[in-house]
Amino acid sequence: MAFNPIPTNFIASWSEDGTNITFPIASLPELTAAEADAVTGDSRKIIYALLERICAWNTALAAADRSTRMTINKGNAIETTGGNFSRSYNFQFILDSGAALDVADEA
Repeated sequence: MAFNPIPTNFIASWSEDGTNITFPIASLPELTAAEADAVTGDSRKIIYALLERICAWNTALAAADRSTRMTINKGNAIETTGGNFSRSYNFQFILDSGAALDVADEA
């Protein structure tokens, strides 16, 4: 097979109306409704949940089904002081050389 870029392959129940995109909070297992709340939520937790979802989705793809223009890697959690952990993410995109520097089409 080859990489299939449509958003519903990435997040189930993804929708858009020409102005907004929406998807269920349940699509991000690391995120609760309280954390996603527009007034009292935590943007760091939203970002973390998105990164975890992106990495899980990419890892679940067979090697032949992954993008050739996008590489995603998640580092191991490393213990820091105070019993906390640190995790890093690395994303690399191959871009078209046009003025917009948009993600290149799959080869």
